[in-house]
Amino acid sequence: MQQDFEGPENLINRLKFESLGSPENTDSRYQFKDNLNIVFIIDASGSMAQKIDGKEKMASAKDSILNFVSKLPKDAKVGIRVYGHKGTGSDADKALSCSSSELVYPISNYNAGEFQAALNKFSPSGWTPIGLALREAKNDLASFDGANNTNIVYLVSDGIDTCEDQPIEAAKDLYSSNISPIINVIGFDVDSEGQNQLREIAAATEGIYGTVTNEGELQKELDNLSNLTEKWKEWLEQGKQKIESKKLQNDLAIFSYIAKEEIKANNESTKIELILFYLHEAGRMNDESYQYLETKRIEYHRWINKEIKKFEKELKALNEASYSEAIKALEDKYISNTQ
Repeated sequence: MQQDFEGPENLINRLKFESLGSPENTDSRYQFKDNLNIVFIIDASGSMAQKIDGKEKMASAKDSILNFVSKLPKDAKVGIRVYGHKGTGSDADKALSCSSSELVYPISNYNAGEFQAALNKFSPSGWTPIGLALREAKNDLASFDGANNTNIVYLVSDGIDTCEDQPIEAAKDLYSSNISPIINVIGFDVDSEGQNQLREIAAATEGIYGTVTNEGELQKELDNLSNLTEKWKEWLEQGKQKIESKKLQNDLAIFSYIAKEEIKANNESTKIELILFYLHEAGRMNDESYQYLETKRIEYHRWINKEIKKFEKELKALNEASYSEAIKALEDKYISNTQ
């Protein structure tokens, strides 16, 4: 019955990402440069052939990315690296599949015909070598150093790495290189084990982790990236950093985070309460055990809700401060606690 409660760390990283380009941001990784490069690393393992609402997950991923890149500013560059697209999911093909990763669209300006041709090159096939793809992405971006380029990497996967190729270490190596990329992770209809690993990759690189369950949610996640590319375009045209205050957007993000955590707490408490009630009514639990566990349930969820309210109060207070003060305070208070 346990819900996947989470602290504010992922929200904080999202707020940092959405504030990219702010003149108050002292972290060069989150400052706009003259060049914007976006690389998608796409899972082409066999499980991406599964269907959601009658449509193959791979087809949904391709359509969402195609819709996104078609709106890119003309000066922005995009690349696509695919992994797990060779062989099959059989043990006999594991070595082949786990060594398969290919840059199907080299990092360059968007060309509709060439981009569509690149998407047509691969289909769901084999295993899931996430670590290999991340290491190869470092080579792809080697000539785009972070001093002159804003580099953003999006890893899209529907499951855990199945090739034992150290994806977290590979992500850390890419993140700490002179490429200085921002690495975000999207879990597409992924199970709890896969979510845990993908969250760990995002956390290790201070990136955003988002779970999506259908094409609409995936497109919504990429729409946030579209908004950022528009800000970069405005910055480039104006020749200076000028971004509207994000206080209102931050308020909405905080509200959404708190509401989701409160719903989780309520659902968890209600389910446990019903289980205890039915066991007691069916004579499978005596009065003493029932009262003991009910007391524990009430105490636990009272504590959970108290923590959520505390997060809400602190996040709102910090959002009232300036961007730089708020981010520093948030990082000091929460992100450091996860190390």
